[in-house]
Amino acid sequence: MNSFIPSPGFDARRFKGTTLILPSVSIGNVPQLTTDLLLSTLKLDRVGCIEDENVVPVLGPADRPHSEPTTLATAGTGITGVSGGGLLSLAVEVFQSKDGKWTLIQQRSPTVSHRSHHYADNLVRFIQDSEFDQVVLLASADGARRIDIQLRSGNPVRYIPSPQLPGTLLETLRGLGLQALENIPATDREVERARELHVQLTEQVQDIQLDDSSLTSSSSTTTTSAQKTLEKVPRIPNGGFARRLHSLCQESGIAILTVVAFAMEGDNAPDAIFLANVLNAILRVHNPTEQQVRDGEGEWKVPKSWDSLYGNSHHQDMYQ
Repeated sequence: MNSFIPSPGFDARRFKGTTLILPSVSIGNVPQLTTDLLLSTLKLDRVGCIEDENVVPVLGPADRPHSEPTTLATAGTGITGVSGGGLLSLAVEVFQSKDGKWTLIQQRSPTVSHRSHHYADNLVRFIQDSEFDQVVLLASADGARRIDIQLRSGNPVRYIPSPQLPGTLLETLRGLGLQALENIPATDREVERARELHVQLTEQVQDIQLDDSSLTSSSSTTTTSAQKTLEKVPRIPNGGFARRLHSLCQESGIAILTVVAFAMEGDNAPDAIFLANVLNAILRVHNPTEQQVRDGEGEWKVPKSWDSLYGNSHHQDMYQ
């Protein structure tokens, strides 16, 4: 179901024709950190949130005061703002630029274990209902799983296009020297996990529809078809739901571009800045004026929350 809850005064019809940018919770949290940079630099307005039972519920202080004139309680969440007029950040929030060109989703918590496919299904319905012009999905992949051609490449970023993408965008990607993501072989564990998931889904269908063999057969065929659809998209190791979301959008006729950055766990702030630069080269989301450059606003603005991203530094006296 479409669980988008708009902020007071926001009309969801404003999504139509805009470009949606969203992260897949992946290794190193690079996509989320990149989205943080976009939100902090572009100063987007929060226009609502997405409630989904498949995402771990969290809340905390907003990284910066939002432009909403009232508390979140008026949006139907039952949560009031913090002291000083600031608001709380939720698990999944939706932002939009003032010119209505860009819409961003930020996901601040992971999906519930083994339920990411349900969240992906719900997101596709939200995308369809909103009638976005195109979708840009940010993901990161396990750098240790790179194949030889990827190791020899000097660029740690790949992309996955869908047939519905406009030719001009594909030309831009090729002009930047970016390469499409090569297929990465599955590990034995991934093969076994896929087999277990297929058996589990088949058993669930049989339990629910035991009295109707025709429905059971139809659902089994649907499950097999979904697996074949997924296989059309290259594997993204530790990429979260990116592969499934891309395949669902592609199958639904939605123009989607998935941008994948190879990364390792650690201090991933530089990876996020690099991915933000690549994204900006593709879409030109951040195009500062000469005055902004002179005022020091031409670079990516690091959000306040990054101050404690990896905890406090150790006191040097402990090493004496």
